[in-house]
Amino acid sequence: MESLIPIIIKCIAGAGGGYLGNMLKGNGLGMVGNLVAGAAGGNLLPAILGMAGMAGAADGGGMDLMSIGSALVGGSAGSLLGGLFKKAA
Repeated sequence: MESLIPIIIKCIAGAGGGYLGNMLKGNGLGMVGNLVAGAAGGNLLPAILGMAGMAGAADGGGMDLMSIGSALVGGSAGSLLGGLFKKAA
């Protein structure tokens, strides 16, 4: 259970980032699509930063301001990239 809480927090922060990405630039994924893409990006970017040993994320997955911030940025990026892929197809 203790390992699920950081994932849930990153999903929520990533979905918030996806929503913010939708507000900044409408990318046509719709509300649910932006939230799902944001939640995926919100978990992916902190994992990539943790593997690279950046942003203090390599300390065993602890939650801090940097990991929540990277989840927000990852959520926005996931939402915007999802919109770009949809437009390209």
